[in-house]
Amino acid sequence: MPSINTSFSRLSDADFSTQAGHINISMMDNVNFATPNPTLKELNDAVTRYSNALLAAKDLGKNAVAEKNESRLGLEDLLKLLSLYIMNVANGSVTVLTSSGYPLTKDREPSHLGTPDAPTLSNGITPGSLVCDLPTVTGGKGYNHQMAFELPTESTLWTTNIATTSKFTFSGLQAGKQYWVRVAVSGSRKQLAYSSVVSQFAQ
Repeated sequence: MPSINTSFSRLSDADFSTQAGHINISMMDNVNFATPNPTLKELNDAVTRYSNALLAAKDLGKNAVAEKNESRLGLEDLLKLLSLYIMNVANGSVTVLTSSGYPLTKDREPSHLGTPDAPTLSNGITPGSLVCDLPTVTGGKGYNHQMAFELPTESTLWTTNIATTSKFTFSGLQAGKQYWVRVAVSGSRKQLAYSSVVSQFAQ
């Protein structure tokens, strides 16, 4: 659901003044918001106070700068409180939210899951173990190391070992037997990509 961006602390004093002024003007006589809380008078008074304090602080006088900082914090708090009312009234409507003058948060783009390279399969230090080493995949969040005990077909049931790393050691294998391995890499938004299948005889 779309929401309002109230990360005002990242804005410079001048940019914050511009944004607050835009919100103040946008809310005036806005038919979407009949009973704003805080009131529009409170908003206008806070915007005016900050604008005047910002102008007075141009000479960097200690008291003037302190007043500017205090009025900015007060205006930020008021705008954040007002944003809760606006989001409640808008109920997810982008048109209504935009009419308030507030910027909207940007949806995070899902990380694109890269294509896995072929894993490297080698004998481990201990007998009956195989080490599967897959180069890290861009956007990969989970690595499911899968093993088949016979030449894979479309109906093969793979034994899956879930891991957060791209390297995994299979153990308890039968010496002299051939095993087939692949890695299913999972990403955000249910993305899934499979590596190619490699095989190795256990020792």
